[in-house]
Amino acid sequence: MSDDLSLAGHLIVGLEGPGLTPREMAWLERWRPAGIILFARNVTGPDQTRALCSRLHDLVPGLEIVADHEGGPVSPLAAAVGRPPAAWGMGLLDDPDLTRRVHTATAERLAALGVDRVLAPVADVLTEAHNPVIGVRAFGADSDLVSRHVAAAVAGLRTGGCRVCLKHWPGHGGSVTDSHRDSSVLTSVPSDVPFRAGLDAGADAVMLGHLQQTGALVATLDPAQAAAARQLGGTCPPLLLADDVTMGALRPALAARGVTVPPGSGLVDPGELAADWFTTLVAGDCDRLLVRGIPWRAFPADGGSGTAVMATDQPPPRPAAAWEDVWRGLAVRIPEAFMALHGKPGWLDRTVGDRWGPVDDPGPGLLPSWSDRFPSAADPLPFDTDLLLVTSHRPLDSAAEVAAGWLAVLAPRGVALGVGHPSLARDLAALLPVDWEVHGTPE
Repeated sequence: MSDDLSLAGHLIVGLEGPGLTPREMAWLERWRPAGIILFARNVTGPDQTRALCSRLHDLVPGLEIVADHEGGPVSPLAAAVGRPPAAWGMGLLDDPDLTRRVHTATAERLAALGVDRVLAPVADVLTEAHNPVIGVRAFGADSDLVSRHVAAAVAGLRTGGCRVCLKHWPGHGGSVTDSHRDSSVLTSVPSDVPFRAGLDAGADAVMLGHLQQTGALVATLDPAQAAAARQLGGTCPPLLLADDVTMGALRPALAARGVTVPPGSGLVDPGELAADWFTTLVAGDCDRLLVRGIPWRAFPADGGSGTAVMATDQPPPRPAAAWEDVWRGLAVRIPEAFMALHGKPGWLDRTVGDRWGPVDDPGPGLLPSWSDRFPSAADPLPFDTDLLLVTSHRPLDSAAEVAAGWLAVLAPRGVALGVGHPSLARDLAALLPVDWEVHGTPE
């Protein structure tokens, strides 16, 4: 039992909803994990989130509450604190002091709710333009630019009252696959400079991704990668977190080590995992293992008593002034034709069904405030569309877009704007008629 408790002490787990269930409370009291990670499903508003965090801290003293609230598409606590700008836009403006102020405002809001650590900023360099999972989460494609903004972001988060975890060592920006679903082998040698810059600025933790360099082990299973990550901090080795250990990239890696892998592909149900899944990962020498749910099979608990925290709905606070400064700075990149709505507008929204969610916050989220003047994204494009808005969190699949048939209704010339993934302008330029003018803007 003591060995099981020690193993459970490595876990940072997710909860089912906005209120603790009696079974969850019994599990937390028995197993006392290192932390809780909050997702959008756990958050309905500021007061509810504050009450939930307070209850968790009381239930397990010393528990660390963490959140992936990076900004842009990865803003799971948006219902409680709002949605900050995405990193890519701050990199385009290249004003480190503005980046610092953005992250100070974000951390102040999170800390006021009881969040202890932000799993941000992203220290990855976007060296693979069609990377499907990093995109606007990175500050840029240049290591020096990323480094100065990572340092500024860390300084801001620390000033705002949150501890910081850099991610995703050794660098997810150089992959062409998403480790949530598949094995991810890096296509280039990643840079450690942004990670060092972030640690020098005050970060005290690094997240390891389920990533492989050619011929090497998955980083979260490789003690040598863990040792290299610890050395980034010099005389103050950082705490090491393994990215969500239910990701599909771990399926073949753990199967090769004799671990029983649940059938299927992609993400694994955390409740189905046996204890050897976790003991094998702990042997990779990470201090903490993120789990998007509770691993009931590996660490069972029954019954429980107590009243769940009741959810209340209320709006998040208004966007912070520093966030609005970013959006104003990026607004100058919107083509005049879109601002004046000259032409016959049409909107293709490729965010529907994405795990990061659809376009649900037209002001400070994915789209600028003028987007509500476009026809509904659910409607077919009108014939002779010559003002095209395309929104997507991911690179476009050219074959799928051709098969969708919307190219046939376009006018022979027009203006297109891709909002979201940094590759959209290039993708659209390859798809659209030669007389179309193509622009891209970040979230």
